Amino acid sequence: MRASPPVVELAPVIERQHASRRWLLMYAVCFVITFLDGFDFQILSFAATYIRKDFDLTGTQLGTLGTVGLFGTMIGALIMGYLADRMGRRPTITISVAGFGIFMIAFAFADTYGHLFLLRFVSGLFLGGVLPLTWALAAEFAPKRFRVTSVAIIMVGYTLGGAAGGPVSNWLIPDHGWRTVFVVGGVCSLLTLAGVLTLVPESVRFLALKSRPGSDERIARILVRFQPGLSFEPGTRFTAEAPGQAFAGKRFTPAQLFRGHLAAITPLLWLVYLLSSALIYFLVFWTPMINEQMGFSVSAAATIAALASVAGAVGQLFISRFVDKKGAGTILWMPLAAVVCMLVLGSGVLAPAIYVGFVIGAKMFVNGGHGGITSIAGTFYPTEIRANGAGWASSVAKAGAMLGPWLGGVILDAGLGAQGAFSIFAICPAVMVLVLFVLGRVQRRMPADAEGALSGAVDAVPVAPVTPSSRAGSSPA
Repeated sequence: MRASPPVVELAPVIERQHASRRWLLMYAVCFVITFLDGFDFQILSFAATYIRKDFDLTGTQLGTLGTVGLFGTMIGALIMGYLADRMGRRPTITISVAGFGIFMIAFAFADTYGHLFLLRFVSGLFLGGVLPLTWALAAEFAPKRFRVTSVAIIMVGYTLGGAAGGPVSNWLIPDHGWRTVFVVGGVCSLLTLAGVLTLVPESVRFLALKSRPGSDERIARILVRFQPGLSFEPGTRFTAEAPGQAFAGKRFTPAQLFRGHLAAITPLLWLVYLLSSALIYFLVFWTPMINEQMGFSVSAAATIAALASVAGAVGQLFISRFVDKKGAGTILWMPLAAVVCMLVLGSGVLAPAIYVGFVIGAKMFVNGGHGGITSIAGTFYPTEIRANGAGWASSVAKAGAMLGPWLGGVILDAGLGAQGAFSIFAICPAVMVLVLFVLGRVQRRMPADAEGALSGAVDAVPVAPVTPSSRAGSSPA
């Protein structure tokens, strides 16, 4: 009687893995992708003064240019999230990186305001799509003990990419014009495609759930490349977590984000993400100009913004390890500290050194909290809808991202000044503290086997020792 092919459950294999060279290279490419995504998106705020002069734009036109880019990222996150849950993470990431590379270069050759407007929107579609996809891929390859940290590391790339815009602008624009920074960003993005195509595999969890012809062989090749100590018998079948009743065999609908324990998780996640984005984009858009109003030069203002972003990246990494061990509730310490910094900045005229210190502190705690939130955005959703879950959370956050700069402008136009803006925006982290407290309590009560739960038993599955004949080839998967 012919023996049936062995069946291997993926979860225990992923949980037992250690950082191999191939694993680290995949995360390095994802880091570079998000770095360039952050650079390409935020470079507009550093080039805005020069674009305004070149095209003789009004303040409203310049603000609209920033808003239409954010609107593009909001739509793009939904479209790419849907495609990623249908086609796969790898091809959709490839499309996104190619798209924002091409349209960033095209933006540099725009010769009318209408062209700027259209190209900023289209590039936003791809810029917004790539972030939730890299979160989903990172979460699906990382063990639970390292899942939030792995996403946080990738998000640090986005933060540092945005920070790099200041120094690169100071270096290139005075001698070569504002168009050069967009060309540099676009060309570097297109060059990154080589790394995506050779070092970024498809999610093995996604492949197992879709169970298409050749999926099992492809999973075996990926696992052996990522964990050289593994081998699998020919014909081995792989299984991921069993799809729940709400998702099995169904096309995605937004209602699935509110099924079961997600009915409590999704609204809390969306609210805290929206508040965090409103605050962080207020700081990103207005702080360089407020710094100039405080008497700092354009170059010094950009440098302060870059230092603040680097401090924010440190905050993201710091909090992520606590989130992995203690849950989402631990993030609340970051916005709590941000409330203090924002209120001090709003208390009155400060000496330049004290002002700079609290601006950097505010950005560190705001970015730390924002990074913690983005790191958990995709971890609560099962594989079948993970990219959609992360994409919808990201799109809701873009509503806050559009609200923040606009509300900051309203406050400043009303004559309340920088102090009034900082004081009013302190409400955002204050509310975030309360929402994160509740989210942490909900997470602790989740079933142990649910995605995003603090603890869950993983059944051991025997894996045979490697043999020379079992090693897979090195072609990209």
